[in-house]
Amino acid sequence: MKKCIFFCALLCCLYIKPAAQTSFFDDAGTEDDTGNTFDFSSDSSASSENARTFEFSGFASTQMRMYPHKDLKRTDALPVFGINLKYNAPNTELDAHFKCNALTIADYPLDLIDECTVRAYIGDFVLSAGKMKIVWGRGDMLHVLDVFNANDFTDFTIPAYINRRIAEPMVHLAYNAPIPLRVEAVWTPLMTPDRIALKGPWEPTQIKDIKQKTIDFMKSDRLANAFPMEKVESIMYSTIKDSLTTATASPATVTTNFPELSDVEINEIVNKRPLIERPAVRATLMALSGKPITFDISGVLTPNKIDKIAKDESKKYTKLVREEFEKQISRGAKIIEDFRFDECVKIGMNAFMPDMNQIKYGQYGLRLSGSAGPVDMAGQYYYGRYKTPSVNTEKLISEAMAGGNIRDCVYYDPVHIFGADLAAAIAMFNFKSEAAYYMTYDFKGTDPAVHNNSVQWLLGFDVDIPLNNINLNVQNIGSYIIGFKNVKQNNADGKFDMDWNAAEKPTNNKIVCNISDSWLHETLTDSLTVIWGIEHNDAVIMPRIKYKIKDEFYIEGMGAYIYAKDKKSEFSAWKNNHFVQVSFEYKF
Repeated sequence: MKKCIFFCALLCCLYIKPAAQTSFFDDAGTEDDTGNTFDFSSDSSASSENARTFEFSGFASTQMRMYPHKDLKRTDALPVFGINLKYNAPNTELDAHFKCNALTIADYPLDLIDECTVRAYIGDFVLSAGKMKIVWGRGDMLHVLDVFNANDFTDFTIPAYINRRIAEPMVHLAYNAPIPLRVEAVWTPLMTPDRIALKGPWEPTQIKDIKQKTIDFMKSDRLANAFPMEKVESIMYSTIKDSLTTATASPATVTTNFPELSDVEINEIVNKRPLIERPAVRATLMALSGKPITFDISGVLTPNKIDKIAKDESKKYTKLVREEFEKQISRGAKIIEDFRFDECVKIGMNAFMPDMNQIKYGQYGLRLSGSAGPVDMAGQYYYGRYKTPSVNTEKLISEAMAGGNIRDCVYYDPVHIFGADLAAAIAMFNFKSEAAYYMTYDFKGTDPAVHNNSVQWLLGFDVDIPLNNINLNVQNIGSYIIGFKNVKQNNADGKFDMDWNAAEKPTNNKIVCNISDSWLHETLTDSLTVIWGIEHNDAVIMPRIKYKIKDEFYIEGMGAYIYAKDKKSEFSAWKNNHFVQVSFEYKF
Protein backbone atom coordinates (compact mmCIF):
# COMPACT_ATOMS: atom_id res chain seq x y z
CA MET A 1 0.00 0.00 0.00
CA LYS A 2 2.82 2.40 0.87
CA LYS A 3 4.49 1.68 -2.47
CA CYS A 4 1.24 2.43 -4.28
CA ILE A 5 0.82 5.75 -2.46
CA PHE A 6 4.44 6.66 -3.12
CA PHE A 7 4.09 5.89 -6.86
CA CYS A 8 0.91 8.01 -7.14
CA ALA A 9 2.54 10.92 -5.33
CA LEU A 10 5.62 10.65 -7.56
CA LEU A 11 3.44 10.63 -10.68
CA CYS A 12 1.65 13.82 -9.57
CA CYS A 13 4.91 15.58 -8.77
CA LEU A 14 6.50 14.95 -12.11
CA TYR A 15 4.71 17.51 -14.24
CA ILE A 16 5.12 21.23 -14.68
CA LYS A 17 5.25 23.38 -17.77
CA PRO A 18 8.61 25.12 -18.06
CA ALA A 19 8.90 28.79 -17.09
CA ALA A 20 10.72 29.56 -20.32
CA GLN A 21 8.92 29.82 -23.64
CA THR A 22 9.97 29.68 -27.25
CA SER A 23 8.71 33.17 -28.00
CA PHE A 24 7.01 35.90 -26.06
CA PHE A 25 3.99 35.54 -28.32
CA ASP A 26 3.64 31.75 -28.21
CA ASP A 27 0.17 30.65 -27.15
CA ALA A 28 -1.23 27.30 -26.16
CA GLY A 29 0.47 24.22 -27.53
CA THR A 30 3.96 25.66 -27.86
CA GLU A 31 5.68 22.65 -26.35
CA ASP A 32 6.88 19.94 -28.73
CA ASP A 33 5.13 16.62 -28.30
CA THR A 34 8.03 14.21 -28.04
CA GLY A 35 6.24 11.52 -26.06
CA ASN A 36 5.77 7.87 -26.88
CA THR A 37 2.49 6.57 -28.30
CA PHE A 38 1.20 3.09 -27.43
CA ASP A 39 -1.49 1.34 -29.50
CA PHE A 40 -4.03 -0.51 -27.37
CA SER A 41 -6.14 -1.93 -30.23
CA SER A 42 -6.66 -5.66 -29.96
CA ASP A 43 -5.77 -6.24 -33.63
CA SER A 44 -3.03 -4.38 -35.48
CA SER A 45 -5.20 -4.49 -38.60
CA ALA A 46 -8.21 -3.03 -36.79
CA SER A 47 -9.84 -0.01 -38.34
CA SER A 48 -9.11 3.46 -36.97
CA GLU A 49 -12.65 3.49 -35.58
CA ASN A 50 -11.60 0.92 -32.98
CA ALA A 51 -8.08 2.26 -32.37
CA ARG A 52 -7.13 3.34 -28.89
CA THR A 53 -3.86 5.06 -28.10
CA PHE A 54 -2.08 6.20 -24.96
CA GLU A 55 0.46 9.03 -25.15
CA PHE A 56 3.08 9.72 -22.52
CA SER A 57 5.53 12.63 -22.47
CA GLY A 58 7.30 14.91 -20.05
CA PHE A 59 10.38 16.93 -19.32
CA ALA A 60 12.81 18.06 -16.65
CA SER A 61 14.30 21.51 -16.43
CA THR A 62 16.28 23.79 -14.17
CA GLN A 63 15.98 27.57 -14.24
CA MET A 64 18.54 29.87 -12.60
CA ARG A 65 17.89 33.60 -12.36
CA MET A 66 20.09 36.40 -10.98
CA TYR A 67 18.97 39.91 -9.98
CA PRO A 68 22.17 42.02 -9.98
CA HIS A 69 20.74 45.32 -8.66
CA LYS A 70 22.37 46.44 -5.41
CA ASP A 71 19.00 46.54 -3.60
CA LEU A 72 18.32 42.89 -4.44
CA LYS A 73 21.50 40.92 -5.15
CA ARG A 74 19.24 37.89 -5.34
CA THR A 75 19.53 34.49 -7.02
CA ASP A 76 16.64 32.10 -7.64
CA ALA A 77 17.01 28.47 -8.71
CA LEU A 78 13.90 26.56 -9.75
CA PRO A 79 13.99 22.85 -10.75
CA VAL A 80 10.82 21.71 -12.51
CA PHE A 81 9.51 18.37 -13.75
CA GLY A 82 6.53 17.35 -15.79
CA ILE A 83 4.36 14.57 -17.16
CA ASN A 84 1.58 14.69 -19.78
CA LEU A 85 -0.85 11.83 -20.20
CA LYS A 86 -3.33 11.44 -23.05
CA TYR A 87 -5.71 8.61 -23.88
CA ASN A 88 -7.60 8.54 -27.18
CA ALA A 89 -10.60 6.36 -28.00
CA PRO A 90 -12.62 6.59 -31.24
CA ASN A 91 -15.10 9.19 -29.92
CA THR A 92 -13.65 10.23 -26.57
CA GLU A 93 -10.37 11.32 -25.07
CA LEU A 94 -8.70 12.09 -21.76
CA ASP A 95 -5.99 14.76 -21.55
CA ALA A 96 -4.17 15.29 -18.23
CA HIS A 97 -1.30 17.60 -17.31
CA PHE A 98 0.30 17.40 -13.88
CA LYS A 99 2.10 20.42 -12.53
CA CYS A 100 4.56 20.83 -9.69
CA ASN A 101 5.89 24.37 -9.55
CA ALA A 102 8.41 24.78 -6.73
CA LEU A 103 7.59 28.50 -6.63
CA THR A 104 3.90 28.06 -5.79
CA ILE A 105 3.21 24.43 -4.88
CA ALA A 106 3.41 25.04 -1.11
CA ASP A 107 0.68 27.70 -1.24
CA TYR A 108 -1.40 26.13 -4.03
CA PRO A 109 -1.19 22.31 -3.75
CA LEU A 110 -4.21 21.84 -6.05
CA ASP A 111 -1.97 23.02 -8.88
CA LEU A 112 -0.51 19.51 -8.94
CA ILE A 113 -3.28 18.86 -11.45
CA ASP A 114 -2.67 21.63 -13.92
CA GLU A 115 -5.34 20.42 -16.35
CA CYS A 116 -7.49 17.31 -16.56
CA THR A 117 -10.07 17.21 -19.35
CA VAL A 118 -12.43 14.53 -20.63
CA ARG A 119 -13.94 15.08 -24.06
CA ALA A 120 -16.63 13.42 -26.17
CA TYR A 121 -17.27 13.90 -29.91
CA ILE A 122 -21.01 13.60 -30.52
CA GLY A 123 -21.78 14.27 -34.15
CA ASP A 124 -21.32 18.00 -34.73
CA PHE A 125 -21.00 18.60 -30.97
CA VAL A 126 -17.93 18.44 -28.75
CA LEU A 127 -18.54 18.16 -25.00
CA SER A 128 -15.60 18.85 -22.66
CA ALA A 129 -15.49 18.89 -18.87
CA GLY A 130 -12.84 19.04 -16.19
CA LYS A 131 -10.18 21.40 -14.98
CA MET A 132 -9.47 23.37 -18.14
CA LYS A 133 -7.91 26.40 -19.79
CA ILE A 134 -9.65 27.95 -22.77
CA VAL A 135 -8.45 30.87 -24.86
CA TRP A 136 -10.96 33.23 -26.50
CA GLY A 137 -9.75 36.01 -28.79
CA ARG A 138 -7.41 36.58 -31.73
CA GLY A 139 -4.45 38.21 -29.99
CA ASP A 140 -1.02 36.64 -29.54
CA MET A 141 -0.32 36.24 -25.81
CA LEU A 142 -2.42 39.38 -25.23
CA HIS A 143 -6.20 39.44 -24.91
CA VAL A 144 -9.13 41.51 -23.67
CA LEU A 145 -11.69 38.77 -24.42
CA ASP A 146 -10.03 35.80 -22.72
CA VAL A 147 -11.64 36.16 -19.29
CA PHE A 148 -12.55 32.74 -17.86
CA ASN A 149 -9.15 31.79 -16.42
CA ALA A 150 -7.32 33.88 -13.86
CA ASN A 151 -3.62 34.82 -14.07
CA ASP A 152 -0.75 33.76 -11.86
CA PHE A 153 1.43 36.84 -11.44
CA THR A 154 3.73 35.35 -8.80
CA ASP A 155 6.49 35.50 -11.44
CA PHE A 156 5.22 38.74 -13.04
CA THR A 157 4.48 38.10 -16.75
CA ILE A 158 7.68 36.19 -17.54
CA PRO A 159 6.20 32.71 -18.22
CA ALA A 160 4.34 32.09 -21.47
CA TYR A 161 0.73 33.29 -21.49
CA ILE A 162 -0.85 29.84 -21.32
CA ASN A 163 1.54 28.76 -18.56
CA ARG A 164 0.55 31.59 -16.24
CA ARG A 165 -3.18 30.97 -16.71
CA ILE A 166 -4.88 29.09 -13.85
CA ALA A 167 -7.07 26.17 -14.92
CA GLU A 168 -10.69 26.32 -13.80
CA PRO A 169 -13.28 23.52 -13.34
CA MET A 170 -15.69 24.06 -16.22
CA VAL A 171 -18.02 22.57 -18.79
CA HIS A 172 -17.50 23.52 -22.45
CA LEU A 173 -19.93 22.65 -25.25
CA ALA A 174 -19.08 23.44 -28.90
CA TYR A 175 -21.23 23.04 -32.00
CA ASN A 176 -19.53 22.96 -35.40
CA ALA A 177 -22.20 23.85 -37.96
CA PRO A 178 -22.09 22.60 -41.58
CA ILE A 179 -21.40 26.20 -42.60
CA PRO A 180 -18.29 28.05 -41.35
CA LEU A 181 -19.83 28.71 -37.94
CA ARG A 182 -18.87 27.53 -34.46
CA VAL A 183 -20.98 28.09 -31.32
CA GLU A 184 -19.43 27.68 -27.86
CA ALA A 185 -21.01 27.77 -24.42
CA VAL A 186 -19.02 27.70 -21.16
CA TRP A 187 -20.05 27.42 -17.52
CA THR A 188 -17.74 27.38 -14.50
CA PRO A 189 -19.23 26.76 -11.03
CA LEU A 190 -16.40 28.69 -9.34
CA MET A 191 -14.26 31.76 -9.84
CA THR A 192 -10.54 31.72 -9.07
CA PRO A 193 -9.02 35.19 -8.46
CA ASP A 194 -5.70 36.40 -9.84
CA ARG A 195 -2.65 35.49 -7.78
CA ILE A 196 0.13 37.81 -6.74
CA ALA A 197 3.56 37.26 -5.20
CA LEU A 198 3.68 37.46 -1.40
CA LYS A 199 7.43 37.86 -1.18
CA GLY A 200 10.43 38.35 -3.39
CA PRO A 201 11.06 40.89 -6.15
CA TRP A 202 7.58 40.66 -7.74
CA GLU A 203 5.57 41.45 -4.62
CA PRO A 204 3.10 44.24 -5.53
CA THR A 205 2.41 47.26 -3.34
CA GLN A 206 -1.27 48.01 -4.07
CA ILE A 207 -2.86 46.16 -1.14
CA LYS A 208 -0.14 47.25 1.26
CA ASP A 209 -0.67 50.85 0.14
CA ILE A 210 -4.43 50.70 0.79
CA LYS A 211 -3.86 49.21 4.22
CA GLN A 212 -1.10 51.65 5.20
CA LYS A 213 -2.92 54.74 3.90
CA THR A 214 -6.01 53.79 5.88
CA ILE A 215 -4.00 53.25 9.08
CA ASP A 216 -2.07 56.51 8.62
CA PHE A 217 -5.30 58.41 8.02
CA MET A 218 -6.97 57.03 11.14
CA LYS A 219 -3.93 57.88 13.24
CA SER A 220 -3.48 61.34 11.79
CA ASP A 221 -4.26 64.57 13.70
CA ARG A 222 -6.62 65.51 10.89
CA LEU A 223 -9.10 62.79 11.86
CA ALA A 224 -8.53 63.00 15.61
CA ASN A 225 -9.28 66.74 15.56
CA ALA A 226 -12.17 66.47 13.15
CA PHE A 227 -14.86 65.75 15.70
CA PRO A 228 -17.41 68.64 15.74
CA MET A 229 -17.04 69.66 19.39
CA GLU A 230 -19.05 72.86 19.03
CA LYS A 231 -22.20 71.00 18.01
CA VAL A 232 -21.76 68.35 20.72
CA GLU A 233 -21.10 71.00 23.39
CA SER A 234 -24.30 72.80 22.40
CA ILE A 235 -26.30 69.60 22.80
CA MET A 236 -24.63 68.82 26.14
CA TYR A 237 -25.25 72.36 27.47
CA SER A 238 -28.95 72.20 26.71
CA THR A 239 -29.27 68.76 28.28
CA ILE A 240 -27.42 69.69 31.51
CA LYS A 241 -29.29 72.99 31.92
CA ASP A 242 -32.65 71.29 31.44
CA SER A 243 -31.68 68.71 34.06
CA LEU A 244 -30.62 71.38 36.59
CA THR A 245 -33.73 73.52 36.20
CA THR A 246 -35.99 70.50 36.78
CA ALA A 247 -34.06 69.32 39.88
CA THR A 248 -36.12 69.41 43.12
CA ALA A 249 -33.11 69.37 45.44
CA SER A 250 -29.48 70.38 45.48
CA PRO A 251 -27.49 67.15 45.50
CA ALA A 252 -23.71 67.20 45.03
CA THR A 253 -24.11 65.43 41.67
CA VAL A 254 -26.75 65.14 38.99
CA THR A 255 -27.01 62.21 36.58
CA THR A 256 -28.64 62.69 33.21
CA ASN A 257 -28.38 61.05 29.84
CA PHE A 258 -26.42 62.05 26.79
CA PRO A 259 -29.15 63.16 24.38
CA GLU A 260 -30.95 60.39 22.53
CA LEU A 261 -29.93 61.57 19.11
CA SER A 262 -32.24 60.91 16.19
CA ASP A 263 -30.93 59.89 12.79
CA VAL A 264 -31.61 63.44 11.60
CA GLU A 265 -29.54 64.98 14.41
CA ILE A 266 -26.70 62.50 13.87
CA ASN A 267 -26.77 63.20 10.14
CA GLU A 268 -26.66 66.94 10.80
CA ILE A 269 -23.39 66.51 12.66
CA VAL A 270 -21.91 63.82 10.43
CA ASN A 271 -22.68 65.50 7.10
CA LYS A 272 -20.50 68.49 7.99
CA ARG A 273 -17.44 66.23 7.90
CA PRO A 274 -15.56 65.01 4.79
CA LEU A 275 -16.89 61.71 3.49
CA ILE A 276 -13.94 59.65 4.67
CA GLU A 277 -14.44 60.85 8.29
CA ARG A 278 -18.18 60.28 8.50
CA PRO A 279 -18.18 56.58 9.44
CA ALA A 280 -15.96 57.22 12.47
CA VAL A 281 -17.97 60.23 13.69
CA ARG A 282 -21.26 58.40 13.22
CA ALA A 283 -20.03 55.32 15.12
CA THR A 284 -19.01 57.43 18.14
CA LEU A 285 -22.26 59.43 18.31
CA MET A 286 -24.35 56.27 18.07
CA ALA A 287 -22.28 54.64 20.83
CA LEU A 288 -22.79 57.61 23.22
CA SER A 289 -26.40 58.40 22.33
CA GLY A 290 -28.69 57.99 25.37
CA LYS A 291 -25.88 56.93 27.73
CA PRO A 292 -25.96 58.31 31.34
CA ILE A 293 -23.57 61.13 32.37
CA THR A 294 -22.87 62.45 35.88
CA PHE A 295 -21.63 65.94 36.85
CA ASP A 296 -20.92 67.94 40.04
CA ILE A 297 -23.35 70.78 40.94
CA SER A 298 -22.03 71.81 44.35
CA GLY A 299 -23.37 75.29 45.25
CA VAL A 300 -26.61 77.22 45.16
CA LEU A 301 -28.66 76.69 41.98
CA THR A 302 -29.32 80.29 41.08
CA PRO A 303 -30.07 81.03 37.38
CA ASN A 304 -26.56 82.43 36.89
CA LYS A 305 -25.03 79.47 38.72
CA ILE A 306 -27.08 77.04 36.66
CA ASP A 307 -25.90 78.69 33.45
CA LYS A 308 -22.24 78.65 34.58
CA ILE A 309 -22.38 75.03 35.75
CA ALA A 310 -24.08 73.96 32.52
CA LYS A 311 -21.41 75.64 30.38
CA ASP A 312 -18.50 74.32 32.46
CA GLU A 313 -19.87 70.81 32.71
CA SER A 314 -20.78 70.69 29.02
CA LYS A 315 -17.14 71.46 28.14
CA LYS A 316 -15.98 68.83 30.63
CA TYR A 317 -18.15 66.10 29.20
CA THR A 318 -17.53 67.16 25.65
CA LYS A 319 -13.88 66.45 26.38
CA LEU A 320 -14.88 62.96 27.51
CA VAL A 321 -16.69 62.49 24.19
CA ARG A 322 -13.51 63.45 22.33
CA GLU A 323 -11.48 61.00 24.39
CA GLU A 324 -13.98 58.25 23.62
CA PHE A 325 -13.82 59.17 19.96
CA GLU A 326 -10.01 59.03 19.88
CA LYS A 327 -10.10 55.74 21.76
CA GLN A 328 -12.31 54.23 19.06
CA ILE A 329 -10.04 55.63 16.35
CA SER A 330 -7.05 53.89 17.95
CA ARG A 331 -8.99 50.65 18.29
CA GLY A 332 -10.11 50.80 14.65
CA ALA A 333 -6.58 51.52 13.43
CA LYS A 334 -5.28 48.60 15.48
CA ILE A 335 -7.85 46.23 13.95
CA ILE A 336 -6.80 47.24 10.44
CA GLU A 337 -3.11 47.12 11.31
CA ASP A 338 -3.36 43.62 12.78
CA PHE A 339 -5.47 42.21 9.95
CA ARG A 340 -3.47 39.68 7.93
CA PHE A 341 -4.01 40.95 4.40
CA ASP A 342 -1.14 38.83 3.19
CA GLU A 343 -2.74 35.64 4.51
CA CYS A 344 -5.90 36.40 2.55
CA VAL A 345 -3.88 37.12 -0.58
CA LYS A 346 -2.01 33.89 0.03
CA ILE A 347 -5.11 31.79 -0.52
CA GLY A 348 -6.23 33.78 -3.53
CA MET A 349 -8.17 36.46 -1.61
CA ASN A 350 -10.96 33.91 -1.03
CA ALA A 351 -10.77 34.53 2.72
CA PHE A 352 -12.33 37.94 2.16
CA MET A 353 -15.45 36.44 0.64
CA PRO A 354 -18.29 35.05 2.79
CA ASP A 355 -18.49 31.86 0.70
CA MET A 356 -17.03 31.62 -2.80
CA ASN A 357 -18.69 28.23 -3.38
CA GLN A 358 -22.02 29.77 -4.31
CA ILE A 359 -23.83 29.82 -7.64
CA LYS A 360 -23.53 33.60 -7.82
CA TYR A 361 -19.75 33.30 -8.20
CA GLY A 362 -20.04 31.08 -11.27
CA GLN A 363 -19.09 32.29 -14.75
CA TYR A 364 -21.07 32.02 -17.98
CA GLY A 365 -20.14 32.69 -21.58
CA LEU A 366 -21.37 32.30 -25.15
CA ARG A 367 -19.27 32.74 -28.30
CA LEU A 368 -20.12 32.59 -32.00
CA SER A 369 -17.24 32.47 -34.46
CA GLY A 370 -17.05 32.03 -38.21
CA SER A 371 -15.18 32.98 -41.35
CA ALA A 372 -15.85 34.61 -44.70
CA GLY A 373 -13.04 34.25 -47.18
CA PRO A 374 -9.80 35.54 -45.64
CA VAL A 375 -11.64 37.08 -42.64
CA ASP A 376 -12.28 35.31 -39.34
CA MET A 377 -14.66 36.96 -36.89
CA ALA A 378 -16.45 36.26 -33.61
CA GLY A 379 -18.82 37.81 -31.09
CA GLN A 380 -19.18 36.82 -27.46
CA TYR A 381 -20.87 37.54 -24.12
CA TYR A 382 -19.50 36.83 -20.64
CA TYR A 383 -20.92 37.23 -17.15
CA GLY A 384 -18.69 36.76 -14.14
CA ARG A 385 -16.57 38.89 -11.85
CA TYR A 386 -13.40 40.94 -11.89
CA LYS A 387 -10.55 38.72 -10.75
CA THR A 388 -8.83 41.56 -8.91
CA PRO A 389 -10.43 42.64 -5.61
CA SER A 390 -12.14 45.93 -4.83
CA VAL A 391 -11.77 47.54 -1.39
CA ASN A 392 -14.46 49.75 0.17
CA THR A 393 -12.21 51.87 2.39
CA GLU A 394 -15.05 53.92 3.90
CA LYS A 395 -16.77 50.73 5.02
CA LEU A 396 -13.39 49.41 6.13
CA ILE A 397 -12.99 52.34 8.56
CA SER A 398 -16.61 52.12 9.73
CA GLU A 399 -16.40 48.39 10.44
CA ALA A 400 -13.05 48.77 12.19
CA MET A 401 -14.41 51.59 14.40
CA ALA A 402 -17.37 49.42 15.34
CA GLY A 403 -15.21 46.33 15.85
CA GLY A 404 -16.93 44.61 12.93
CA ASN A 405 -15.76 42.19 10.25
CA ILE A 406 -13.58 44.09 7.79
CA ARG A 407 -13.38 41.04 5.50
CA ASP A 408 -16.79 42.07 4.17
CA CYS A 409 -15.21 45.27 2.82
CA VAL A 410 -13.28 43.44 0.09
CA TYR A 411 -15.10 41.76 -2.77
CA TYR A 412 -15.09 41.06 -6.51
CA ASP A 413 -17.23 43.25 -8.78
CA PRO A 414 -19.80 41.50 -11.01
CA VAL A 415 -19.14 42.33 -14.67
CA HIS A 416 -20.83 41.81 -18.03
CA ILE A 417 -18.44 41.75 -20.99
CA PHE A 418 -19.68 42.21 -24.56
CA GLY A 419 -16.99 41.66 -27.16
CA ALA A 420 -16.01 40.89 -30.72
CA ASP A 421 -12.82 40.01 -32.55
CA LEU A 422 -11.65 39.95 -36.14
CA ALA A 423 -8.62 38.60 -37.99
CA ALA A 424 -7.72 38.88 -41.65
CA ALA A 425 -4.81 37.96 -43.91
CA ILE A 426 -4.02 40.77 -46.34
CA ALA A 427 -1.01 40.32 -48.59
CA MET A 428 1.88 39.26 -46.34
CA PHE A 429 0.28 40.69 -43.16
CA ASN A 430 -1.88 38.89 -40.61
CA PHE A 431 -4.07 41.45 -38.85
CA LYS A 432 -5.86 40.76 -35.57
CA SER A 433 -8.12 42.77 -33.29
CA GLU A 434 -10.29 42.46 -30.19
CA ALA A 435 -12.76 44.92 -28.64
CA ALA A 436 -14.80 44.63 -25.44
CA TYR A 437 -17.16 46.67 -23.29
CA TYR A 438 -16.79 45.88 -19.57
CA MET A 439 -20.05 46.76 -17.80
CA THR A 440 -20.37 46.90 -14.01
CA TYR A 441 -23.27 48.31 -12.00
CA ASP A 442 -21.54 51.65 -11.36
CA PHE A 443 -22.78 53.33 -14.55
CA LYS A 444 -22.07 56.88 -13.32
CA GLY A 445 -18.64 55.95 -12.00
CA THR A 446 -19.29 57.63 -8.65
CA ASP A 447 -18.83 54.58 -6.39
CA PRO A 448 -15.12 54.44 -5.49
CA ALA A 449 -15.39 50.81 -4.35
CA VAL A 450 -16.65 49.53 -7.73
CA HIS A 451 -14.79 49.48 -11.04
CA ASN A 452 -16.15 51.93 -13.59
CA ASN A 453 -17.43 50.72 -16.94
CA SER A 454 -14.65 50.61 -19.49
CA VAL A 455 -13.84 49.96 -23.13
CA GLN A 456 -10.85 47.72 -23.87
CA TRP A 457 -9.17 46.79 -27.13
CA LEU A 458 -6.32 45.04 -28.89
CA LEU A 459 -4.99 45.87 -32.37
CA GLY A 460 -2.02 44.23 -34.03
CA PHE A 461 -0.38 42.39 -36.88
CA ASP A 462 2.44 39.99 -37.61
CA VAL A 463 4.44 39.56 -40.78
CA ASP A 464 7.15 37.21 -42.02
CA ILE A 465 10.00 39.32 -43.34
CA PRO A 466 11.78 37.78 -46.36
CA LEU A 467 15.14 37.72 -44.62
CA ASN A 468 16.20 34.43 -43.07
CA ASN A 469 13.22 33.38 -40.84
CA ILE A 470 12.41 36.73 -39.27
CA ASN A 471 8.91 37.33 -37.91
CA LEU A 472 7.72 40.72 -36.63
CA ASN A 473 4.72 40.94 -34.29
CA VAL A 474 3.34 44.30 -33.09
CA GLN A 475 0.28 44.74 -30.86
CA ASN A 476 -1.41 47.57 -28.97
CA ILE A 477 -3.48 46.65 -25.92
CA GLY A 478 -5.39 49.45 -24.25
CA SER A 479 -8.34 50.52 -22.13
CA TYR A 480 -10.47 53.62 -21.52
CA ILE A 481 -12.21 54.18 -18.15
CA ILE A 482 -15.64 55.78 -18.58
CA GLY A 483 -16.46 58.56 -16.12
CA PHE A 484 -12.87 59.13 -15.07
CA LYS A 485 -13.69 62.71 -14.02
CA ASN A 486 -15.66 61.20 -11.12
CA VAL A 487 -12.65 59.06 -10.26
CA LYS A 488 -10.53 62.22 -10.05
CA GLN A 489 -13.20 63.87 -7.90
CA ASN A 490 -13.28 60.89 -5.55
CA ASN A 491 -9.51 61.13 -5.20
CA ALA A 492 -9.77 64.86 -4.49
CA ASP A 493 -12.37 64.11 -1.78
CA GLY A 494 -9.96 61.76 -0.05
CA LYS A 495 -11.58 58.51 -1.23
CA PHE A 496 -9.65 55.49 -2.46
CA ASP A 497 -11.09 54.81 -5.92
CA MET A 498 -10.42 51.42 -7.53
CA ASP A 499 -9.91 53.04 -10.95
CA TRP A 500 -7.42 55.65 -9.79
CA ASN A 501 -3.93 55.50 -11.30
CA ALA A 502 -0.80 57.49 -10.66
CA ALA A 503 -0.74 58.81 -14.23
CA GLU A 504 -4.17 60.42 -13.61
CA LYS A 505 -5.38 59.47 -17.10
CA PRO A 506 -8.45 57.51 -18.24
CA THR A 507 -6.48 55.59 -20.87
CA ASN A 508 -3.79 52.95 -20.48
CA ASN A 509 -2.03 51.87 -23.69
CA LYS A 510 0.86 49.49 -24.17
CA ILE A 511 2.73 48.77 -27.38
CA VAL A 512 4.20 45.27 -27.43
CA CYS A 513 6.68 44.42 -30.16
CA ASN A 514 8.36 41.07 -30.71
CA ILE A 515 10.89 40.15 -33.40
CA SER A 516 12.08 36.55 -33.68
CA ASP A 517 14.30 34.46 -35.93
CA SER A 518 15.66 30.92 -36.22
CA TRP A 519 18.96 29.46 -37.44
CA LEU A 520 20.77 26.19 -38.02
CA HIS A 521 17.68 24.31 -39.24
CA GLU A 522 15.66 25.83 -36.37
CA THR A 523 17.91 24.38 -33.67
CA LEU A 524 18.80 27.93 -32.65
CA THR A 525 16.04 30.50 -32.06
CA ASP A 526 16.22 34.05 -30.77
CA SER A 527 13.77 36.85 -30.04
CA LEU A 528 13.56 40.37 -28.63
CA THR A 529 10.43 41.67 -26.92
CA VAL A 530 9.81 45.31 -26.04
CA ILE A 531 6.84 46.55 -23.98
CA TRP A 532 6.21 50.32 -23.86
CA GLY A 533 3.63 51.86 -21.54
CA ILE A 534 2.64 55.08 -23.28
CA GLU A 535 0.77 56.96 -20.53
CA HIS A 536 2.81 55.63 -17.63
CA ASN A 537 6.26 56.17 -19.14
CA ASP A 538 7.68 52.71 -18.53
CA ALA A 539 9.21 49.96 -20.61
CA VAL A 540 10.40 46.36 -20.46
CA ILE A 541 13.04 44.87 -22.79
CA MET A 542 13.43 41.08 -22.88
CA PRO A 543 15.98 39.31 -25.15
CA ARG A 544 15.92 35.53 -25.45
CA ILE A 545 18.00 32.83 -27.19
CA LYS A 546 17.44 29.05 -27.19
CA TYR A 547 19.66 26.26 -28.56
CA LYS A 548 18.96 22.56 -29.07
CA ILE A 549 22.14 20.83 -27.88
CA LYS A 550 21.40 17.16 -28.66
CA ASP A 551 18.25 15.09 -29.08
CA GLU A 552 15.68 16.99 -26.96
CA PHE A 553 18.14 18.70 -24.63
CA TYR A 554 17.88 22.52 -24.73
CA ILE A 555 19.66 25.46 -23.17
CA GLU A 556 18.04 28.89 -23.06
CA GLY A 557 19.26 32.29 -21.95
CA MET A 558 17.10 35.35 -21.37
CA GLY A 559 17.05 38.60 -19.48
CA ALA A 560 14.88 41.61 -18.72
CA TYR A 561 15.50 45.30 -18.24
CA ILE A 562 12.72 47.37 -16.65
CA TYR A 563 12.53 51.15 -17.03
CA ALA A 564 10.24 53.39 -14.98
CA LYS A 565 10.48 57.15 -15.38
CA ASP A 566 9.10 58.04 -11.94
CA LYS A 567 6.67 56.94 -9.23
CA LYS A 568 3.75 57.49 -11.61
CA SER A 569 5.00 54.66 -13.80
CA GLU A 570 3.02 51.43 -13.66
CA PHE A 571 6.16 49.33 -13.17
CA SER A 572 7.81 51.67 -10.65
CA ALA A 573 7.61 49.04 -7.88
CA TRP A 574 9.73 46.70 -10.03
CA LYS A 575 12.16 49.15 -11.60
CA ASN A 576 15.15 47.42 -9.95
CA ASN A 577 14.13 43.91 -11.00
CA HIS A 578 16.51 43.56 -13.94
CA PHE A 579 17.61 39.95 -14.25
CA VAL A 580 19.51 37.43 -16.35
CA GLN A 581 18.45 33.80 -16.54
CA VAL A 582 19.72 30.50 -17.90
CA SER A 583 17.57 27.38 -18.22
CA PHE A 584 18.31 23.75 -19.08
CA GLU A 585 15.48 21.53 -20.29
CA TYR A 586 15.17 17.92 -21.39
CA LYS A 587 12.02 16.62 -23.10
CA PHE A 588 11.04 12.98 -23.36
